[in-house]
Amino acid sequence: MKKLRFKCTFAFEKRRLMEKEEKARLLSTVSDVFAASCGETYSELDAECRRLDCRGAEICVTFTDDEGIREYNREYREIDRATDVLSFPNLAFKDGRGTADISDVDPGTGLVFLGDMVISLPRARAQAAEYGHSLRRELGFLTAHSALHMLGYDHMEANEAERMEKLAEQILGGLGITRDAD
Repeated sequence: MKKLRFKCTFAFEKRRLMEKEEKARLLSTVSDVFAASCGETYSELDAECRRLDCRGAEICVTFTDDEGIREYNREYREIDRATDVLSFPNLAFKDGRGTADISDVDPGTGLVFLGDMVISLPRARAQAAEYGHSLRRELGFLTAHSALHMLGYDHMEANEAERMEKLAEQILGGLGITRDAD
């Protein structure tokens, strides 16, 4: 069985959102968390990629500031406030289950496009400080949370929120990204 590839394409809306020294480690964390979130434990995406005989899945991650994410939130969700992360799924999954179509596969890359993720880096930094853990941990959590949304999980009800939180913690724990880790 061939190993699937899970790729993040990164964009930065503002210059100097990330220091050069931290960039490689943080982007690697986002990529690792995305790949772990797409595993068969959490969704049927793996099976769908294999059924379509494609190479894996891809997301586009855009880093912006609070004003940038506020604009996305206002334009696409009609909510005029900043937030930490936004998810824009491309596939119609519900609780990790769903199907993809051959039209969801990029012919150039052979990857299923799962969707777009937008992260406010200043908000992530503030939340990391507020919760007393590293920026790496916070970005990992936001990535897991967003990827789970793209896989059709939601947190509108208390039981759904509890489930999403538990799944995000499983994903991060499997990668050793705990609240105590740097």
